[in-house]
Amino acid sequence: MTESRIKAVDDAATAGTHATPDLEPSPAEIEAWAEREKARRQAWLKGPSDEERADYATYLRRRRLADAMDATEEQLHERMRQGIHYSREAQLAAEGAMTLLLRWSRHTFTELVKAGREWEEETVLPRTRRRVPMDDDES
Repeated sequence: MTESRIKAVDDAATAGTHATPDLEPSPAEIEAWAEREKARRQAWLKGPSDEERADYATYLRRRRLADAMDATEEQLHERMRQGIHYSREAQLAAEGAMTLLLRWSRHTFTELVKAGREWEEETVLPRTRRRVPMDDDES
């Protein structure tokens, strides 16, 4: 609404008259709107200006970079999750190996030591030799 219409509505309300204001736009307002709309449509048909193209290209670059960063961040989180998972499995495998070694050693360690001593006695230690006198006279 223009100022003149607003003033007319206020005047009619204060005067107590029941005159209804003219709510239709004036022909000058219609003509001005038509000119603005025609100019807007012509600008749209011409396409974006060089500045608008540059702004849009910058916007696209930033958006692609943000998308790439999101994907990189997602990959980073996945690799961290896998690292935690595999390090836990490695820890469990090491603990399991130590448990098996301890259980094995309890049952067989003494048997291995015993077998090792027997082998040493049979092969490594020199046999004790007794001297036998050659002459019967010396006895």
